[in-house]
Amino acid sequence: MTTHVNIVTLYRTMKNTFINSKETSKEKQPKDIKVQYLRAIAIMAVVLIHTCPSGSLQVICRPFINFAVATFLFLSGYLTKSENENRQTFFKKRIIRVIIPYAIWTLLYTAASHIKNPAAIPVFTIKNLLTANAAAMMYYIFVYIQFVLLTPLLGKLAKSKYRWIGWCVAPISVMLKYYWVFCGVEPDPIVNLIWGDACLGWFTFYYLGLVLGNKIVEKDYKLSKLFVIYIISIILQMSEGYVWLQYGQANCGTQIKLSSILTSSIFLLMAYTYIKGNSRQKETFEDYSLLLLIGNHSFGIYLCHIMFMRILSFVPCYREIPYVLNSTIVLFISLAFVYYGNKLCGKRLSKYFGFV
Repeated sequence: MTTHVNIVTLYRTMKNTFINSKETSKEKQPKDIKVQYLRAIAIMAVVLIHTCPSGSLQVICRPFINFAVATFLFLSGYLTKSENENRQTFFKKRIIRVIIPYAIWTLLYTAASHIKNPAAIPVFTIKNLLTANAAAMMYYIFVYIQFVLLTPLLGKLAKSKYRWIGWCVAPISVMLKYYWVFCGVEPDPIVNLIWGDACLGWFTFYYLGLVLGNKIVEKDYKLSKLFVIYIISIILQMSEGYVWLQYGQANCGTQIKLSSILTSSIFLLMAYTYIKGNSRQKETFEDYSLLLLIGNHSFGIYLCHIMFMRILSFVPCYREIPYVLNSTIVLFISLAFVYYGNKLCGKRLSKYFGFV
């Protein structure tokens, strides 16, 4: 009960500060608030994924939240105009924005992991910078940078008669993983490392965003039909997850399997329908201020939430906290850290930590 009261109090304090701050001025509002809402939903799903217990609960729960990283990649592609920006400016703006926070948080996570052996920190920091292994979610930065670098090529591919190739990349990549899992083949460590950090399995999501965002394909989708397919794909994902579990795969709820790609793709089409919807709601900054607050700080939450999960793991009885409440606590602590960190550090320094 005390935890619930503290969370509510924290939210009310942050909400009042947020609404009364200069950030609420019209000129500083995001161009499309709907995009920020989707980012908020995606980061909540990320936290739910990382706090999800292993085993059979993954089979049941993960299909409902596996759209998380797919949504971030989709929105990145959707908001990228493949031709209207100077290429050098395009690369510089997008890569520098993530690479500095990536380096700083890699150092922080590595230092925390080797606090008892400080002499090992420099070596492991370099290793983790090159492999994105400092924390479970760091792979996303590698994947994102790959897509940024590939964007000019992907834009040309999407507008060519060979557009269909883009839709085949992820399924073919996943089939390779199936070969390893179901045939009992142990991949070469270097191949496994490259595959793990490669963008291939995530290709569909960024490519879909690029195609729809640049209006290369324009189509109206009926939400009712999409929702029916979405529910069917959820059932398929649960079934596939169960098979993976029977084969001894601890990560049976992975976002990168055929049924997961299908489910996430349908979710993204529903998100696309929402973004470009005929009825653009007169959503004000205050209407869903908590969602907007989370969405505006989603990158910072993404970078720091694993840190708070590690810290909380030292708290007695933490592991006995119910799953969803656990996720809620991690989310709100991370949000508070990023929000007030942004206030304390100022705009310039906050960029280095990914707070803005």
